[in-house]
Amino acid sequence: MFRVIGTLFLCALGISAAPTEPSTAKDSSKIRLGINISSIAYYTPEIVFKDIMKQGSGFLSQKKGKGWAQGGDLPVDDNGNIKKLEPEQFGEVLLFPDMEGKYPGGEYICKYEGEGEVVLGGSATPLPGKGKDIRVKVDPPRGHISIKVMRTNPKNPVRNIKLFPAKYTSKDLQDPFDPAFLKHLDGYKVLRMMDWGKTNDSEVVEWKDRAKMTEFQGTNKGVALEYQIQLANTLKVEPWFCIPHLASDDYVAQFAKLVKEKLSPALKFHVEYSNETWNGQFAQAKYCQQQGLKLGLSKNAYEAQLRYSSQRSVEIFKIIEKEFGGHDRFVRIIATHAANSWGGATTLDWQKAYTQADAVAIAPYFGNRLGSPKMVKEVLAGGLDKVFEELKVDLADNKKKNEEYAQIASKRKLELMTYEGGQHLTGIEGQQDNEELTKLFIAANRDPRMKELYLIDLNNWKEIGGGVYCMFASMGRYTKWGSWGLLENSVQDVKTAPKYQAVQEFMKSLKGN
Repeated sequence: MFRVIGTLFLCALGISAAPTEPSTAKDSSKIRLGINISSIAYYTPEIVFKDIMKQGSGFLSQKKGKGWAQGGDLPVDDNGNIKKLEPEQFGEVLLFPDMEGKYPGGEYICKYEGEGEVVLGGSATPLPGKGKDIRVKVDPPRGHISIKVMRTNPKNPVRNIKLFPAKYTSKDLQDPFDPAFLKHLDGYKVLRMMDWGKTNDSEVVEWKDRAKMTEFQGTNKGVALEYQIQLANTLKVEPWFCIPHLASDDYVAQFAKLVKEKLSPALKFHVEYSNETWNGQFAQAKYCQQQGLKLGLSKNAYEAQLRYSSQRSVEIFKIIEKEFGGHDRFVRIIATHAANSWGGATTLDWQKAYTQADAVAIAPYFGNRLGSPKMVKEVLAGGLDKVFEELKVDLADNKKKNEEYAQIASKRKLELMTYEGGQHLTGIEGQQDNEELTKLFIAANRDPRMKELYLIDLNNWKEIGGGVYCMFASMGRYTKWGSWGLLENSVQDVKTAPKYQAVQEFMKSLKGN
């Protein structure tokens, strides 16, 4: 997601911002709404799978009489199943901690293969029964769900544990996605998989290192590409994939082969190299700078960074084109910094990369400056009214900047997209620990006036001729690190979600065009 880079940034580099021209973009109906699907982890609130075990923490090594997760070495196989246990040792998987009971309760069934003992606890109370089909009643207000493997036979170990609502049968699990999850994604035209792929700071290099469908899906590898493709096919929506910054050429080629094999031929897909390679807080940005300097792309470190990102993007596009026999099936995206038009032009123009792309994507968030140290006192004094007053100023300023980018895109015959967008109310530069500010920003995200601002933002984007607009993000808890989700949890009443309401209303308005 977007982060503020100082306004004196270009001056510090000794580079002048490119002159701008007035935009000639007019109202257009080419806007399509997309969504960034939020990251999966055992503590995140979005229930993706019917079998919720897929979202579990992975096995934590525990031992009686020892501290938390201090059970010593716990050997697991390639699918994350425990191979063996030492005396007094057990493995524990957690689901939904710190969620204040905001997840679906009721009767669940736990199934497993192999020989051993599986015990459920936390908010899960065992119901009468015998055998490997363990029935439990889940009471979310009691906290998290715990699944423990207390004993396992190394010759026939406990494996393939599933945990799902009792209303489903094993056959139902063949369609893996939770119906409520699918419903929340209804109407979008593009699904950006950046967080599902755990793109930021990814360590994946080779194809063999990628996430597998048989593993826990909430690890630092992310969600298996097969599930990403299956979701797109299920919803009949175009996926937007982010290639890990360290990915080898072979990884890219194998990626292309799998997409060609699995993705519905009726769907296009979108491809972007990593995420925010301009943003120095991420490993991918540091990597691009190192590679750019190593290759001598510029003596200026930041310019070398942008040029390498551009160059690698084109290399990736060409590998995929080779597999597909052209680029008709996919949209080639080069992403740049919304607040830095010089950086955008530099990235696009290096070796005429724009001629090998279809779109330039930015993240025109609004409200980020309100969390800076110089604004905190004023914002807190003015309360919610001040927050919304300043956000309207930001939206007007954003429209001007977006018009500038629309001109940059138009000159290069590219579509202008957002890879992320929406409000950016969070403390920065140490202010994330200001509890009063955090409470104010969370309240603003829940305020009905936020719906109005989202509608203004989306209509502004439409008026400048913008194309795909990918909201950030589908669901997430509101914390000091930001309030990114359109929804806060999977059981929320949408009447209490102004951002979600705005997006739904805007999508309905597009259907009438």
